[in-house]
Amino acid sequence: MLAKDASATLAAARQRLRLWDISDEQIQKIEKTGKPVRTLTLYSPVSGHITQKMAVAGMRVMPGEKLFDVADLSRLWIIADIYEYELAAVHVGQPVFAAETRTAKVRLPLPNGDGQLKPQMFTNVEIRIGLGRRLSIPDAAVMDTGQGQVVYVDRGNGIFEPREIRTGLRAEGAVEVLSGLKAGDRVAAAANFLIDSEAQLKGVKPLSKP
Repeated sequence: MLAKDASATLAAARQRLRLWDISDEQIQKIEKTGKPVRTLTLYSPVSGHITQKMAVAGMRVMPGEKLFDVADLSRLWIIADIYEYELAAVHVGQPVFAAETRTAKVRLPLPNGDGQLKPQMFTNVEIRIGLGRRLSIPDAAVMDTGQGQVVYVDRGNGIFEPREIRTGLRAEGAVEVLSGLKAGDRVAAAANFLIDSEAQLKGVKPLSKP
């Protein structure tokens, strides 16, 4: 009877240690030595990197209390800000390379097998977008008057005409023109501030909204 009780007590002790996530190897070592131990090693149920540490030496731990955050960093998510005017051109499955006014969030998967990237790092993101054939001009040619977008159209003989346009997407130093210009129009792509000053001296005022 005593042997049976002892066996049940031993089995209960083993089970309690297992419930504490004590490894079988440590349990067997305790059984072999027959000596009590003051410290035990607790193993994380998953492999990864510690991203947050709440445990400190001498801390009392209660059931369900979090000690560490452990994350697998072999694959990360990039959270990128996409400007509102760019959203219509962004679709699932587009390739991304390694951007705040009004923005929306997009989530991008990123392999990180070498572990060089860590959570909370910052980066710039470029998304390749097939825009097809669109009317565009150099970004530097557009002047923001505060009331609209204006370019200077070359009329020949040194005469430049201010014209209000409506712009769309911007990419790689160019801006899409939605209205106000047509294919073949020549615009001043540089020194437009100088042209603007000269135009005002000659009595030619840039276009503005009424």
